[in-house]
Amino acid sequence: MLARQRQIPYKKVKMVNEYVELLNKYNGVLVVSITGINAPVLHQVRAKLKEEGDVLKVIKNTLLAKAINRVAKRKRGIERLKGYLVGQNAAIFTNKNPYLLKLFLDQNKVRREARAGDIAQSDIVIKEGNTNLPPGPIISLFNKLNVPITIKEGSVWVSKDTIVAKEGDEISSDLAELLRRLDIKPIEVSLRVKVAYSDGIVIEGKELELDLSEYENTLKECVQQAFNLSLNVAYPTLETIEYLIVRAYMESVSLSTNAIYVTEENLPFLLTRAQSEAQVLYNLIFKESS
Repeated sequence: MLARQRQIPYKKVKMVNEYVELLNKYNGVLVVSITGINAPVLHQVRAKLKEEGDVLKVIKNTLLAKAINRVAKRKRGIERLKGYLVGQNAAIFTNKNPYLLKLFLDQNKVRREARAGDIAQSDIVIKEGNTNLPPGPIISLFNKLNVPITIKEGSVWVSKDTIVAKEGDEISSDLAELLRRLDIKPIEVSLRVKVAYSDGIVIEGKELELDLSEYENTLKECVQQAFNLSLNVAYPTLETIEYLIVRAYMESVSLSTNAIYVTEENLPFLLTRAQSEAQVLYNLIFKESS
């Protein structure tokens, strides 16, 4: 008697179909790690991406792999993504250039609450003023962390701006709790891109990293070299035409002056040179006659 084939749950079938639909609808997909990223952060990132016309889905690795198999004939090379479906992941479905999307993610980091053991990314400051917290056990936290406070108008006031952690410091559980109570979110997070697929091309996450300052300097150097080349070969462009006209004018004045061809422009130079030469001649004649 043949063993009965185990029926695939409808929920999983529905998810695979949804992934297939998204893979067919969009030209590209990014697989991003969400390890250590909490739900509120994901919600904020999803909202920002939605405004840009992109879709973020927290995925089941095995189900996305099945969806990839179903579209592999129509999307060459996409099967390579399956090697990155390890750990906790999300997928971003997009029609954007993957480099632009990676840049968008870097420029739209989300702030989250600090956790014990986090490393401060910059100096963390508790500002002077009313915390709107009532006096109570919270006072001991301020005291432990050497934050000067006073009690007035029924709440705790910080007496002056106080640095409670410097860049690179490890955040303690006490500090994490105080920052949470003060609604200070000092940690910036962004999704780590593991791999991107776009129109048949697979790009590893590290290859999507862009150093904008380096590209800016390279671009400036290229522009300067192009400017120098067009100037040296006298090729007129919007940027070089003014310099070329000035140089042509100066060369024409120099040529006409050397050829003793009188023009309105070179007459002062010719008169100055004639006077100088006459003075030299006079000095020679005077020297010989004496």
